[in-house]
Amino acid sequence: MSHSSREPHAKMPEVRFCSLLTIVVIGLSLSEPSLAQRTGRRAVTLDTLEEHSSFFHGEEIIVHADAVGEGVLTYLADDLQRVLVLNVPPPPPGTQDRLEVIGTFYDVGRLEPNDPRTIDQPFERLAESLLQKAWPGVGELKLLVAESARPPSQPDLVSLRTVALDPGGHMESGITVTGRFRGRNLYGDLPDSPGLSQHDFVLTSAEASIWVVGMEPKGDGFELDVQARIDTGRWLEVTGDVRVHEGMVILHAGSIRSAEPVEQQPVETRVSLRQGPPPEIIFSAPLEGDADITTDATVRIQFSRDMDPASFQELVRVSYPQDASGNLTEDSSPLLFKMEYRGLNRVLEIRFINPLLLFRTVNVNLLAGVMASDGAVLAPWSLSFVVGREGG
Repeated sequence: MSHSSREPHAKMPEVRFCSLLTIVVIGLSLSEPSLAQRTGRRAVTLDTLEEHSSFFHGEEIIVHADAVGEGVLTYLADDLQRVLVLNVPPPPPGTQDRLEVIGTFYDVGRLEPNDPRTIDQPFERLAESLLQKAWPGVGELKLLVAESARPPSQPDLVSLRTVALDPGGHMESGITVTGRFRGRNLYGDLPDSPGLSQHDFVLTSAEASIWVVGMEPKGDGFELDVQARIDTGRWLEVTGDVRVHEGMVILHAGSIRSAEPVEQQPVETRVSLRQGPPPEIIFSAPLEGDADITTDATVRIQFSRDMDPASFQELVRVSYPQDASGNLTEDSSPLLFKMEYRGLNRVLEIRFINPLLLFRTVNVNLLAGVMASDGAVLAPWSLSFVVGREGG
């Protein structure tokens, strides 16, 4: 699209190179017939999440960072920032794993405790243990609920995606990337504008978007308007330097050329999360061998790790034992009960439908196949106690 008048080139403020890079990016799925279809997944850095947490709150993101353990918790970290990540087991003490993680980012304080997105999430427990309060305020608990994690691949070519996920590896002159022109953030791809000139524009490809500054989007045979959506069907090849400005990674252009559309699907990275250690039973009530349990007792079993509630189905058995000869008695059939897994405390509660029989031994068994949330399997476990008195 051609325009006969242009405002004069704005003088560029000084932009410093920086070793810690931040890039603001989004996901874009390129599919026929429309190359503008969004996936919603956004490639980010940890610094971007920190600086623009309100923009990324509730969004699916992809990030490259080092996973480090702190007790039973795992954090994604870089030189200056870190964010808590759920569903990724901590690496062995004193080590760290470089990971590509896909998940949903939350600034938990922006959610209400009864928000459906909090179901089956340990947000309350984390607020109590980390902040000593029932629910965090805005900005107090930022975390990533991971859906997949794996070591990042090493691509051969530079692209917007590689710049977005590893900007520190591209702080050099002469980087060339190709993407779709998106005007002056006309589609809300990025959280903010660098505000360096009236000609700044967004370039997008696959899962990444960046700001391009320093040149007007025009060249041999084309002149695009940063305010015109009709121009956003054009593709550009931009060569320039990766720089940092106010928490965002930008590409300071040295040359801009027209380019052919690139059919570039987002890289498929959904793989199973790495399993952590097998879960263990860390407490039970009653305890093994207790002999004064009431007829209306509730059994509570606490686990060392977050468990998969569905895995308990058909794998919990409660019964009176057989007689001394190993024969079933008339009351040896499995006991009827209801069970509920309380994720906040990692506790399985077993409540009996009928009162337990006095002076009988009760056996509780968790069979093979009960699993933690990442699929790690609990070893078969059993508990025996004696009913010694009437309930209250």
